[in-house]
Amino acid sequence: MSGPTLATEVQTSSDAAEIFTSNYYQAINRQKDILPFYINSSQRYPIAADISINGAVLPTPDDYSKLLEAQGKDAHYEIESFDAHVLNPNFTMGAPENIFDSAKKEKSGDKMSILVTVMGRVQFGKGREAPQKMFNETFVLVPNWESMVKNPPRGVKKWLVMSQNFRALFGKTKRALNEDNSHANSAKKPRGQKP
Repeated sequence: MSGPTLATEVQTSSDAAEIFTSNYYQAINRQKDILPFYINSSQRYPIAADISINGAVLPTPDDYSKLLEAQGKDAHYEIESFDAHVLNPNFTMGAPENIFDSAKKEKSGDKMSILVTVMGRVQFGKGREAPQKMFNETFVLVPNWESMVKNPPRGVKKWLVMSQNFRALFGKTKRALNEDNSHANSAKKPRGQKP
């Protein structure tokens, strides 16, 4: 069997990252169940997802959900950018022996593992004055084998989180930097100059 072409790898990983990040952060912002995004939701995987939040290892997605709930219902995550790279073009951990249309799935990149890096910001509350922090999050996504059956269940995720590393970045947000620049520019006006 031949694997995906380089163009297919790029397209499939980009599409997977875009769909995953959009759905994942939407679920977080709406305080929906995030378990379906993780390998913990699949009986095909013999291990649990590796979840690290600011250096603290969390045993389950439910533990992460509790941490998110503690941030309050007005916490809002916004993606600034994301990037995706193929880790393994033929990922096989937990794969069933008989995948429906296996050769086609391998050639189309559906059997890859993908590294996704996200940059964004989280706002804690509503309004312009609510505190914000930048964040960086890295995911390893792997195929959800349950999505590769002849008639997959409705709403099943195509990619699952095998590894996650979230880091809040301590520094100023873009808005805070812009405010600092505007204050600095107004302070630079020479004395005695008329507006």
